[in-house]
Amino acid sequence: MSEKPVALWAVPRSISTAFERIFVEREDFEVFHEPFSVSYYYSDERRSNRYADEEPKEEYRFENVLTTLTADHDRPVFFKDMAYHVAGYIDEEFAANFRNSFLIRDPKQMLVSFHKMWPDFTFEEAGYERLHELFGRAEEAGQEPVVVEATDLAANTEGTVATYCEKLGIPFKSEALSWEPRKVPEWRMWDGWHTDAQESTGIEEIPQKEVSLPKELEGTYERCLPYYEALREKRIQPAGLSER
Repeated sequence: MSEKPVALWAVPRSISTAFERIFVEREDFEVFHEPFSVSYYYSDERRSNRYADEEPKEEYRFENVLTTLTADHDRPVFFKDMAYHVAGYIDEEFAANFRNSFLIRDPKQMLVSFHKMWPDFTFEEAGYERLHELFGRAEEAGQEPVVVEATDLAANTEGTVATYCEKLGIPFKSEALSWEPRKVPEWRMWDGWHTDAQESTGIEEIPQKEVSLPKELEGTYERCLPYYEALREKRIQPAGLSER
């Protein structure tokens, strides 16, 4: 097909996999789960040594992943990924391959959750710097990137997804907003990260309670905050549909 893939670029712990689950349930898209993560962590070009003991694979090289995503498919392509997974390749030409959208979350909430999973995460893995960089390259490519705030998505899923689809020229399918709990085979590589998204029946509201930021995360939070605030100014407003 000639349609450009729809890319959802996110930061960790931003309910991005639950958002992806909507497109899994739709069944009218070919869905890829964090395809560039293998290049970042598992290829011979890897930028991280987090999984240095794993033997690199040729098929995980950046160009091979990109070719797979942009090749002709029977259905339009949707993929969810972290922008930091393409660090080093972010430019206008790269951004122009996709219909780019972005998912953000308050970095205080996001960092506290991320820290529980990976206490040794790097600033790059926090994701905000590269997310902001890629947003800028998408604008330079002549696009109006769609930005979704995780709190809006959780509080008004129907309205947010309806607006998201409208902005990207995608049919809105309300029946895809709920599902039966099940294992999603494509998520197997990152097993343990997506338990909630597999056991859920839809996107659940995020509790609006004050989060205590550990002292060791304060510096990272201060570095992430300006990127988050800049992107938040661009976020879409949910359509006036029923709140969930």
